[in-house]
Amino acid sequence: MTALVLETYGRECWLKLPGCKRVATTKDHVVPFSHGGEDVLENYRPACRSCNSKRQNRVRPGYGASVVVVIGPPASGKSTYVAAHCKPGDVTIDMDRIARALMPYDPPASHTYPQHVRHIAVRARKAAIHSATRLRERVTVWLIHAVPTGADLAEYRGLGWQVVTIDPGRAIVEQRAMDQRPEEMMLHVRRWYSLHGEAEKPAPVASPGAPTTSAEPDW
Repeated sequence: MTALVLETYGRECWLKLPGCKRVATTKDHVVPFSHGGEDVLENYRPACRSCNSKRQNRVRPGYGASVVVVIGPPASGKSTYVAAHCKPGDVTIDMDRIARALMPYDPPASHTYPQHVRHIAVRARKAAIHSATRLRERVTVWLIHAVPTGADLAEYRGLGWQVVTIDPGRAIVEQRAMDQRPEEMMLHVRRWYSLHGEAEKPAPVASPGAPTTSAEPDW
């Protein structure tokens, strides 16, 4: 079957994830087998071995859950944006909300947690991403990732996931960080702008009456 897939669709890898070898030598399911995808020619595309291994059974648009990755500097309003656009049944993966859920009481929105709590939250977030990006249900997975690397973004886009940047402008972000966040948060703000620069256009604004969670952590 692999030879037939390569003969039919060519030898260019259709995924192009970071580290892609470009030349396809394997077949990759369009609809993952675990989602009910069939072992038929129409459900295969050519992929290099590296990309095929990296993708595993994560979804692509139109074949199960849709993934929206929301990026932006700390205090830019990512959680507010997600709250204004998500629908019942959607999944939201937010590192700070996970950490707060692990606390024995509802802590103030300080964005600072004991190291052991943060360690557990990191693992919980990773597990949530693994499960949510393999859902066969037609829901939207909102993944908040404050400061992704270039490789992270290349992988997200290679999988066909939508990437939304929330950045109201550096002056606004820095003022919010100074007023609302712990002192060390400014380091993450600077890192964001050193990696990604400043957006040319203002971030999307929630429509009047839309739910907001401005007090919720968003990085």
